Amino acid sequence: MNWYYALGDQRQGPLTEAEFEALIASGTIHENTLVWKDGMANWAPLKEVRPAGASAAPPGWIRCTATGRYFPPEEIVYLDGKPYSAAAKATVLQGVMQSGSLPDADFNRTGPPWENRIELGFFKAIWLTVKGVLLEPVETFATMKREGGLGAPLLYNVACGWAFGLLGIVCNLFSRNTLTSFFSSEIRESMEAPLELTNIGWILLAVFFPLLIVLGAFIVSGVIHLALMLFGGARQPFRTTLRTHCYASGSVILFQLIPFCGGFITLIWYIVAMCIGLAKAHETPTGRSVGAVLLAIGVCCVATIVFYEVLIAFLVTRMRFGVPFID
Repeated sequence: MNWYYALGDQRQGPLTEAEFEALIASGTIHENTLVWKDGMANWAPLKEVRPAGASAAPPGWIRCTATGRYFPPEEIVYLDGKPYSAAAKATVLQGVMQSGSLPDADFNRTGPPWENRIELGFFKAIWLTVKGVLLEPVETFATMKREGGLGAPLLYNVACGWAFGLLGIVCNLFSRNTLTSFFSSEIRESMEAPLELTNIGWILLAVFFPLLIVLGAFIVSGVIHLALMLFGGARQPFRTTLRTHCYASGSVILFQLIPFCGGFITLIWYIVAMCIGLAKAHETPTGRSVGAVLLAIGVCCVATIVFYEVLIAFLVTRMRFGVPFID
C-alpha cells in the first residue's frame, strides 16, 4: 500500500512501506509530518496515524536536535546536553553567531495549518490557522515554521486581509450610515462632506489593499524586529519576525467585522498575538517581546497619525479650493 507525505507545499510519493520507513528513520518524515495512504479519509500527522512508529529509527541511533535526523552514536556530539550531528554544523554555527545560543529542534515546526493548505484545502487551512492564532497562540507559534519562503505567510496575510478587511469596511459603512440616520437633517448636511471624503478614502484602501498589506507587513515587521534587537530578544532572522506578523495580522483582522470597536479590538489582539508569537518563534523571554512590540506599535502609531493628518489636510485643502484630484 502506497504512502504519501507533505513536504512544504508539495505532495511527495507514492512510497512503498520500506521507503516510508527509511524516510522516518532519516528524519525526513517526523511525528508532525502530514501523511496519507489509501483507505484514510483525510491527511493526518504521522503521530496520529502511527503513534508507535513516529519515532522509528535503527536500534541505537540518536536523533539530532537541529535536523531531526537519526545518526549512529559515533556521529553525534553533545553540546549543552543536547545531541547534534556533523550534518548540523552549519546550522549550529549560524545559530550561535546570530543569537548566541544553540539552535533548537526546528524539525518539530511544521505549522501553522496554512503551511499544509494543499493537503487540508484552502479554506480549511485558513480557518484552522485563524482559530489557532486566536484561541491557541502559544501552541500555534511554538510550532510555526521559522524558515522557508515568505510566499505562504504573505499570501495568507493578503487573503485574510482582503476578505475580512473588505467585509469590515462594509460593516462599518453600514453601521455608520445607520447611526447618522438618527441625526437631524441639519447635522447630516454638516457631516456630508466628511462622510463623503471618508467613503472615498475607504474605497481607495479597498482597491489597494493587497499592496498596502504587503508593504505594511515588511514595514511593521522591520520596525518590530529592530525593536526586538534593541531589547536583545532577536534570536532568529528577520524572516521569522515577518512570518510571525503575517500569521498574527492575517488572523486578528477577523475582528474588523465588529462594528465601531472592531479596529480597537484588532489592535489589542494583534499586540497579544505578536507578544506571544515573538516569544515562541524567537525563543526569547516574554518581557523582551512585550517591550519590543509595544515600542514598535507606538512608533508605527505616531507615524501613521502624522501621515494621515498630512494626507487629510492635503485632500481637504484641494477640495476647499476646488482643485481636481486628477489634472
